[in-house]
Amino acid sequence: MTERKKRTERASPSPEKVLADAKALRESQYGYNRLWGWFRLSYASWLTMPRVLMHEMPDEWQYKMAALLEEYDDTWKWPEDFPSSYVTARSGRKFTSWPEWLLRYRHPDRAMIDSMRTEKR
Repeated sequence: MTERKKRTERASPSPEKVLADAKALRESQYGYNRLWGWFRLSYASWLTMPRVLMHEMPDEWQYKMAALLEEYDDTWKWPEDFPSSYVTARSGRKFTSWPEWLLRYRHPDRAMIDSMRTEKR
């Protein structure tokens, strides 16, 4: 057996090993892949969620979300002169206004909020 053939055989893992390694990698990056998948194929660089709808989620969800946001804040150090974000509404390619009920988180419009709910998964 030639030296080259020996090196090739040693460097080539079995198909089972390749599949097991691929599965382990997917599982080790489950959160990364799930978050990436949440954005789908959009070009979005930001996540923006209406506060009024977040406050309509179950209390346990709000608690977990607040904990995640606190962890996020604790992870990153933003310079004082860093620009802030500004969210605008668009319909198609035209700028428009947000519906008033979506902006009133202190006085939520329960009928509109309920009309936005989907069936439970």
